[in-house]
Amino acid sequence: MKKTFSAAILISLFLGAPLFADHHGGSHENKAGLDEFKAEEALFNGKDLKGWSGDAKYWSVKDGVIHGTTHEHKANGNTFLVYQGEDVGDFHLSFEARCFDNNSGVMFRSSLVEGNPFAMAGYQCDMHPKAPFTAMIYGERMGKRGIIITRGQKMVIDENGKKKVISQQKPEAVDIKEWNTYEIICKGNHIIQKLNGKVAIDLIDNDPGKLLSGKIGLQLHAGEPMKVDFRNIKLRRLGN
Repeated sequence: MKKTFSAAILISLFLGAPLFADHHGGSHENKAGLDEFKAEEALFNGKDLKGWSGDAKYWSVKDGVIHGTTHEHKANGNTFLVYQGEDVGDFHLSFEARCFDNNSGVMFRSSLVEGNPFAMAGYQCDMHPKAPFTAMIYGERMGKRGIIITRGQKMVIDENGKKKVISQQKPEAVDIKEWNTYEIICKGNHIIQKLNGKVAIDLIDNDPGKLLSGKIGLQLHAGEPMKVDFRNIKLRRLGN
């Protein structure tokens, strides 16, 4: 079959929507060409934890998925399974996850905490039983930033750290105990996260503490014993 895809169609097929589609009736211009899209990387091979580093008493591969649990061993602090590949800057990450008995998340553009190889600081795409906090961005160990943006919000944060909510929608409840698909799309200081194909947050972050590159990690939360599963973790780097 003859292939005559236009650039616009290829971008649409790749993301399922314009690169930084506005879920409130507009769009942010994508100035990059098709050559910015790199080959997709599968970060998990479905067999073992090759390419990842974490505390073995918490993390394993079970039934073809990454499985983390604190039921057998209590976590004294949040602990992470850290991807050992090259740091990410501008990228599109997608994954499926389910979480039981607590909350979890995926770190991005993050750093390791000195003195603890399995602790991280940075942006986190949250997986939380409360609707506004599912697919929000939380600033893990980012000082006073804490909850940066909640699901349903479109926001701009200025150079002084002041937040301006452009629009807000009430988020629907999601059962995080079921498999859900999350996406994190970063280009410079613009971050979009999607939940099951729908835009969850849309953020322009000009805060002095914004992060532009760093590591990826999977979280097990301290506190109530919990378990979490991840599968189909795929990364596409967005080059210059």
